[in-house]
Amino acid sequence: MYHSVHSLMLLLALAACRETGSEADRARMPDAATRTGGAEFEDGEPGVEFEAPRLIPAIRAQITEIEDPEGATEGNLAAFKNGVGTLVSAMKTDLNRVGVTDTADFYALSDSVLWKIGGTASDLPDQVERLIGVYEERMRKAAN
Repeated sequence: MYHSVHSLMLLLALAACRETGSEADRARMPDAATRTGGAEFEDGEPGVEFEAPRLIPAIRAQITEIEDPEGATEGNLAAFKNGVGTLVSAMKTDLNRVGVTDTADFYALSDSVLWKIGGTASDLPDQVERLIGVYEERMRKAAN
């Protein structure tokens, strides 16, 4: 099972990294004013988009789903755990990109979350929400 979960996480990560659009679309600079969810720093380098902000809404929707007794199916739990693994990797990448590499609290919590993905910890959704909060706080501080 570990091998199939690892393979699925790798496929999700690769799918998230694939390039789309024409060469002309890639050459254009994105309009930060039309984006939502804080995917870019306002004063940051144009064209730099962070990975985690686009994944967070889906993870929060999955948390809502699995907290409902009828939605806590084996398939939904597996999808949630896979999504969390992808989200944690994206958060680490974003924090490294902005130079926030020494946040011991983030890395300790992310390691705990990743460790619990393999089990059936009932507090995993709460820990994921805390991890999202720490990530968002660190990114805000890096933007200022």
